[in-house]
Amino acid sequence: MLEKVEKAGHQRHARNARFQRLAALHGGVLGVALLGLAELAAPFEQALARCPGHESLPCAARGGRPRECFVRKLEQLAHSSLRGGRSRRLWERRFLEEEVGACLEAFAGYFPAELRPVLEYTREQVAADMEYLNGVVG
Repeated sequence: MLEKVEKAGHQRHARNARFQRLAALHGGVLGVALLGLAELAAPFEQALARCPGHESLPCAARGGRPRECFVRKLEQLAHSSLRGGRSRRLWERRFLEEEVGACLEAFAGYFPAELRPVLEYTREQVAADMEYLNGVVG
C-alpha cells in the first residue's frame, strides 16, 4: 500500500513539473529558450499576439490573450495535479480535451512553420498526460 502511495505522490509531482514547464514555455518572451530555441522568441511573441482565441472558449469574446489565459490554464493544471483523486483526474482529462485542446487547435492556425517545434512539444506533453489520465480513470 505504501508503495502505491509513494508512486502516486511521485506522479503528482512529475505532472506538476510538466505543467509548470509548459506554463513557463508559453508565459514569457524567452520561454522558447527552455527548448533551446531562443532565436524564436520574437516570432513566438508575434504568433501569440495574433491568436484571437478559439471560438468555443471565452477568450475569443475578449479577442484572445494566450499569454494570459493559456498560461493560466497550465498553471491551474499544475496546481490541480497535486490534489484530489479520481473525480479530479476526470475533470483534468475533460479540461485538457476541451480547453487546452481548443487552445492548441487555435495556435496551430496562427503559429508559422518555424514555431512547429514549440507546438509539437506542447502537444507531446499534453498527450503524455492524457495517456496517464486515461490509465488512471479509464
